[in-house]
Amino acid sequence: MFEIVYCECLKLKRSKIILPGILASLAVPLLAAVNDIRICFSNPEASLSLWGIYEDTMMFLMLLFGPLILASAAVYLVSREYTEKTLKTVFAVSIGRGRFLIGKFITLFILVMLFMALSWLDIVVISLICSLFFDVSQVTLLPAVSIFIQMIKGGVLLFPALTPFVYLALRTKGMLVPFIAIAVVSLCNVVLSGSQAAEIYPWTAAYLLLAGRNTQSGASVLPGIWLLLLLCVFGIGMSVWRFRKEDIV
Repeated sequence: MFEIVYCECLKLKRSKIILPGILASLAVPLLAAVNDIRICFSNPEASLSLWGIYEDTMMFLMLLFGPLILASAAVYLVSREYTEKTLKTVFAVSIGRGRFLIGKFITLFILVMLFMALSWLDIVVISLICSLFFDVSQVTLLPAVSIFIQMIKGGVLLFPALTPFVYLALRTKGMLVPFIAIAVVSLCNVVLSGSQAAEIYPWTAAYLLLAGRNTQSGASVLPGIWLLLLLCVFGIGMSVWRFRKEDIV
């Protein structure tokens, strides 16, 4: 399994999907910080803080940029094997189809964690730079570590919501349909994020669980957790089932 993941990382290293992902993970905290600074200028009672920049960053990451960038990476991991016609070459080596596809999912999970880690580092660096010019509170080690843990939790919650796009890529053997689905899902995230339906919509439920909105409203977190688990089982299970019956010629 390590060899499969290592090979996937080498292929990603030479691909064009990594640079946009890195730029997005760095751009979102910057945009959140600029927005918070703007609010502070327009409202003297508002304050700038490390935790505030984190909260705004995670809202954009979990609801918009994360699904867009990371779901695109998930689709690319699978669809490139069809567009570049490399599947026959891969299976010339003795390797199980299920094992091969699980390696793809592990690689996707690693990408999600790296995306979150880079965003966290950017939040801390931007907060330190802002503290040179503005009064930024909570720029200490303990809040930074707490935010890192929260962002890792966010990655764990976001990963299950990405798995159905892998199945869709396998089903269609291309990128167009999955990309359309990604755009629709991201748009629905924005529309539904402030409504009660967000608790039963998987791609917004992940953010609500991370932000603690369920507990604040008195609702149970279990429906959201079960929803994401079922989505993950569906995404991975159906992908493996579809790929095992694939006729590779």
